[in-house]
Amino acid sequence: MTVSDGAVLAASAALDSVESVAAMFQPVVELSTGAVVGYEALARWPSPSLAVPETVFALARERGMVGRVDVACRAAALRAAREHAYSRRVRFFLNIEPGCFVDERDVDIHLDAIGDDLDVVLEIAERDLDRSVPMLMALVRGARARGMSVAMDDVGATPATLGLLASVRPDIVKLDALIVRSPYRSRAAMRQVRDYLHTSDATLLAEGIETRRHLRRAMALGATLGQGWLFGRPMPLPNPPI
Repeated sequence: MTVSDGAVLAASAALDSVESVAAMFQPVVELSTGAVVGYEALARWPSPSLAVPETVFALARERGMVGRVDVACRAAALRAAREHAYSRRVRFFLNIEPGCFVDERDVDIHLDAIGDDLDVVLEIAERDLDRSVPMLMALVRGARARGMSVAMDDVGATPATLGLLASVRPDIVKLDALIVRSPYRSRAAMRQVRDYLHTSDATLLAEGIETRRHLRRAMALGATLGQGWLFGRPMPLPNPPI
């Protein structure tokens, strides 16, 4: 059996028991101080062969299950945050797949399920970002009407993440890790990002910071928030500070 076959089998097993998904949390820090200001919730499935989330979501799209998986992942993250009594002490970055909605009523159902007891940043995934722009905009309007902030993930990874900045007007721009690691190869993307930042009050967050060099590059690009292995790998949610 090849590695590829094993990855697909692991992903298939994860979908067969989709409700068994658990949330791990990677800290989001203030780059100038290193203080933790939030956590991004990431999906993990118990499996001997370690199902890879990207493979699980790819297979879910093939099977028409992406909406169900999306809901299960957020539910696991919210459950962990509430069990630890975080309330609104830090921000929780919750991913959402813009391509999983049927209509605006479906958008409302997804958003209502999140609740209003936590400080939520709704992080819009880059996958299928431009497949249904009306549904994407309904998602953004609905999130803001419920008091949530909006982030765009992996900005610069695809043309759509850059092209929709002006329409979505995210509160937080999450810069793709490849731009942080190779800034000189991404000047055109950074020009578009800076153009948007200059016309908004948005915050720039750099992803994939693994070394001090990455940290220096991220700050030179204008990022004030960041996440990556330098600050912590995905882990079970710690108890809130007293």
